[in-house]
Amino acid sequence: MIKYLSMRYKFFVMASLGVLAIVTLSFLAFSITEKGVINVNKVFEDSKRVQNIQQLYILPLFKLRELSLSLVMAPNEDLRSDITTQITKAIHDMEPSFSKLDASVYQHWSHYVQLITSTENYLNQGFEEGAFISANTFERDQFYTLMHTLEILQQNELENSSKTFSVANQQAKNSKKFIASWLAAIILLTLLCGFLIAKNIVESIEKVQQGLRQFFDYLQSPSTEEAKRIYIPLINKDELGDMARRINKKIENIQRNLEKDSLLIEDATSVVADLKNGNLNRRLVKLGNSEQLNLLKTVMNEMLDNLELRIQQEIDERTKQEQLLIQQSKLAAMGNMIGNIAHQWRQPLGEINAIMMLLQVRYSFHDFDEAFLMQKIHECNKITSYMSNTISDFQNFFKPSKDKEIFEINEACKRASAILHASLKYHAITFHFTESPESLALGYPNEFAQALLNILSNAKDVLIDRQIDDPYIEMSVKNGEKYILIKIEDNGGGIAPEYMERIFEPYFTTKHAKQGTGIGLYMTKMIIENNMNGIIAVNNTEKGVLFTIKLKHFSEV
Repeated sequence: MIKYLSMRYKFFVMASLGVLAIVTLSFLAFSITEKGVINVNKVFEDSKRVQNIQQLYILPLFKLRELSLSLVMAPNEDLRSDITTQITKAIHDMEPSFSKLDASVYQHWSHYVQLITSTENYLNQGFEEGAFISANTFERDQFYTLMHTLEILQQNELENSSKTFSVANQQAKNSKKFIASWLAAIILLTLLCGFLIAKNIVESIEKVQQGLRQFFDYLQSPSTEEAKRIYIPLINKDELGDMARRINKKIENIQRNLEKDSLLIEDATSVVADLKNGNLNRRLVKLGNSEQLNLLKTVMNEMLDNLELRIQQEIDERTKQEQLLIQQSKLAAMGNMIGNIAHQWRQPLGEINAIMMLLQVRYSFHDFDEAFLMQKIHECNKITSYMSNTISDFQNFFKPSKDKEIFEINEACKRASAILHASLKYHAITFHFTESPESLALGYPNEFAQALLNILSNAKDVLIDRQIDDPYIEMSVKNGEKYILIKIEDNGGGIAPEYMERIFEPYFTTKHAKQGTGIGLYMTKMIIENNMNGIIAVNNTEKGVLFTIKLKHFSEV
């Protein structure tokens, strides 16, 4: 019976079994997932209550106890007044939380507050010994009593969470057994039907494959005798059987057509051989049966007629390509900025994608409400605002400063490193910045940050090009008596001694012409020494290069 079914019905039967299995398992999975979500929410709520006891009661109580002891130990009235204010505020903030608990717990809390008040009264009356005894006896005992009561509440919540988890675990085990039973039954049914259908399809394919193998052997060495032996004995009524019958009918036509095409190919080979020898006078004259070969004949003849013109066009095209390369070199600086923006945007875009996926999942599980949607929209707005601010930061960074101003060296360093932060992270380059206390200098903050960016960019490029293991860049700011020292060090292997004296020269670069212009470090030196009245120096270390910038404190200018 299977032999008389078409391929589409055979695959329809197999697909129907697969769909049945998927739908059945999907319903089971949805049911189990829904139960799992409910159980997880229960465990989460229990855990949250435990955390609330810790955050709303236990930790504030310890802080209140510390304030009470500090009140007793305070050396003067001013400190005691300040601590008393803090105690009053703490009690006022904790009162609503304790009022929600059982009456017995609230009674312990009220008693503890009364004892703290007694300690304050002793101090107000000048009886410091009584305050000390009250804080370290009655008040301490009541504190531990109250704390013990809260610990019991916390333990009860933990036991409830454990019971909920045990129930969820047992339900998961039962669900596994149920799914395993259904899966085994569906797999057996699918395998049985699939085996019978696949067996018939495979046998048909093998017969067609055998016939096609004979056909391809014939194409490699065409002969009338071999063509007569090609036959695919397939009686199926499906598409494979129809294909076999069509192949058998086409063989005779192919043999006749191949002879004409072979003559055209031989003629084309001869013309190509003459072309290699410089003879452009030959043209194809044979006519083939294949439409493609006849088209090839026409194209080759046209190519020979216009070969000289095509050569000139190729020369012109290469000239245009060289001009484009020059233009690309001019746009390299803009490309670096766009690349840095792309690195800065990659993570926010990933976060937006994650939010959209979460919305889809929550919608699929019917756990979707307006509050959740507005929250996610707010998160997306924050991310897009960050991306917009990134563009503004880049725009402001590259704006030249008009007048000298007092600026913070640490902030300028952070701005320069922030431009490359995403790029450094993408290339797994560790960056560490050690800042100093307030370091003020007089100069042009944007130009100074640009100078630092030139040094950091060069270090990054060297680490990437040389494929350094565990690459890093370290930048530090230190305050001296009169000067501020900024150091930038990497482990990129250092600068060749023959280049050390020339790296600050204009248009000198060790990079490829398309990767560097040779003016970055030159401009850095001009900014530091001419515009900022500072000093910049460079020397090799054991692992790489160390740039040292020396600027005067604003107070010394």
